[in-house]
Amino acid sequence: MMHNPAHPGELLAGWIEDVGYSVTGFAQHIGVSRVMLSRILHGHAGISADMDLRLSEALGTTPGFWLRMQAAHDLWQAQQRAAARPVVKRIAPPEAVTA
Repeated sequence: MMHNPAHPGELLAGWIEDVGYSVTGFAQHIGVSRVMLSRILHGHAGISADMDLRLSEALGTTPGFWLRMQAAHDLWQAQQRAAARPVVKRIAPPEAVTA
């Protein structure tokens, strides 16, 4: 079984520390509120496309890096929850339309 991919906030917290910023200082640097950044760092909010671009500009990562990390985390979480719900039955593809 695959392990739970880290929430991007965990990695981001380390990067912020490594570059010597406080949470407040980094939030100001990328133009977001301290509350929003703190929510991401603690795993209470996800990375949006806008946040991904801000982080990639500030940290030199490839656009999409943070979104892919968020998607991997979210998918794993959803797969764990799926075991507790009824299975969704597959539907048959629509019939080919003839002219």
